Amino acid sequence: MLLIASVFALVPAPDEGQLRPGLDPSQVTPGLLGFLMTLFMVIAVILLMRSMVGRVRRVRYRAQAEEELQRTQTGTVPAPRAVGAAHTPTPRVEAGPESYN
Repeated sequence: MLLIASVFALVPAPDEGQLRPGLDPSQVTPGLLGFLMTLFMVIAVILLMRSMVGRVRRVRYRAQAEEELQRTQTGTVPAPRAVGAAHTPTPRVEAGPESYN
């Protein structure tokens, strides 16, 4: 926080009288501060994207592990689901002797 305050303290306030003759105010660039802020935003977005990808992988892995555990416990093979579909457990139907006919 102190670093940001010190950077703003070093940047002079814009004044129409400070422009060189022949320089239009629309031609002025953001300078070093604008570059640093843009760089910070790009790095933050990259880190957030990497974190999100890791979390999505973890969720997929947990769903696969849960399905594998369910398969080993029940001895049944669940129907394949579409990629990205919400996990909804399928009810088990017990087959009685009357269903064999």
